[in-house]
Amino acid sequence: MVALGLSVLVVALAGAAGPYRQTREFREVVACDRGVGNCFGNEAGSVVGRRTYTTTSTTTSTDANGQTHTSTTTTTHYEVTWQRANGARQARDVSPSFYAKAKQGQPATLRLWHDEVVGVEVMGGEQWFLPKSGTTLGGWLYLAFFGLGVLLWGLLFGWWDGLFMLAFRTFAWMFMSFMPVDITTDALAYGLATGTDLVVQIAFALFFTGIAGALLFGSLGG
Repeated sequence: MVALGLSVLVVALAGAAGPYRQTREFREVVACDRGVGNCFGNEAGSVVGRRTYTTTSTTTSTDANGQTHTSTTTTTHYEVTWQRANGARQARDVSPSFYAKAKQGQPATLRLWHDEVVGVEVMGGEQWFLPKSGTTLGGWLYLAFFGLGVLLWGLLFGWWDGLFMLAFRTFAWMFMSFMPVDITTDALAYGLATGTDLVVQIAFALFFTGIAGALLFGSLGG
């Protein structure tokens, strides 16, 4: 277990090196654009579609008495589709405020980095996206976190008490990484949030990480 966890961790960190450098290069362009402006490429486009849709997720937890509890959460997503100058179309989830301002048929200014659309501006609003390098970096960081978990399990515990508990602890451990990895990749690409946004991010990270951590360490105590 120790050897496996260490191997996964090393491979993940090595894989993250390239996307990390690219994301830092993107951050330099962001800083330039905020400082002097017009550091990203611009392309005329248009909003050609918009829709909302919902997804449902189910979470199952087991308390100290062995009773299973299931909760269901429904999330509403806001999606906007734009068309580039060459006719190519792309759809992405956006914030509710941007969705309200992006009307179908409305002209849009597409902000480009290495021919990738990283921002969309319409009259009265804008939406920025994590570049592909940032998304790839996040994937490697999740893998590194998984490898760290395997390594710690081999060093500190290492017992076997069933497939269900293995899956449960893996889920709880990986759930702990969602907010930290998301905040880290966003900070590397666009800089650390400030003011109320930073407080909200930290509060969400502590809340969700705390819940997952409590479930994980509770299963170890049992």
